[in-house]
Amino acid sequence: MDYRNNPMRLAGKAWSFLRSGDIHGLWNAAKHRRTLTKWYRENGEQSRRFNYPLNSDSTVFDIGGYRGNFVREIVARYNPRVYVFEPVPQFFEHLVGEFGANPKIRICDYGLSDVDSVSPMAIADEGSTIYMTGGMRKMVRLRDIQNVVRELGISRIDLIKINIEGGEYKLLRRMLETNLISACQDIQVQFHSFYPNSQRLRSEIRRSLQQTHFVTYDYPFVWENWRMRPTNTAHPESSDRTLNLSEFRTERS
Repeated sequence: MDYRNNPMRLAGKAWSFLRSGDIHGLWNAAKHRRTLTKWYRENGEQSRRFNYPLNSDSTVFDIGGYRGNFVREIVARYNPRVYVFEPVPQFFEHLVGEFGANPKIRICDYGLSDVDSVSPMAIADEGSTIYMTGGMRKMVRLRDIQNVVRELGISRIDLIKINIEGGEYKLLRRMLETNLISACQDIQVQFHSFYPNSQRLRSEIRRSLQQTHFVTYDYPFVWENWRMRPTNTAHPESSDRTLNLSEFRTERS
């Protein structure tokens, strides 16, 4: 869980809004706190985040690997093929040390985004981001997700987990505009409210996702999951959709 979701930190943030007279910010902070409380009350970490129709032949993308909590649990439960993307050097090295010997786990020392770039990132444990300033900063490499998926030769992603501290907006828009979204059976994402216009951007992305996916759980700005709409009416909870690599669209909106 993002360090920004720590209850003590949220309480301090709410007090700062109150002192500054920012009623809208205070209302949003209170709403987020209620959502986070509901997530923990319903044991979302175990009942939601790791409960998927996966098996040893599945392909999983972990975008924002951090220290491996997600990949560790997914591998223990299902033993799928996992591609982990982590651009922060010390976190990448930690992942290699723990999972590097597993032939079914590939760890990449770059993040995924809408374009290839090298950007300064503020290092703040699991809250590390290129969208905030201050503290220790390191240059990290980001790559266009379309190019990476093509290079890997992947036509189906059974589960893609996205927790990249504001980078989810550009990433998901790229996946939508290239039709890569249609290769993803389940999309687990944490949207972040500190990103400019986050409410509007999240709503726009969700409207687009509704064309191909439906919500299986939704805790706004905590975690939500989108599953591919069924194509097999005999098995309404499943989809056998795979994407021919030639179906990728290359134009930009």
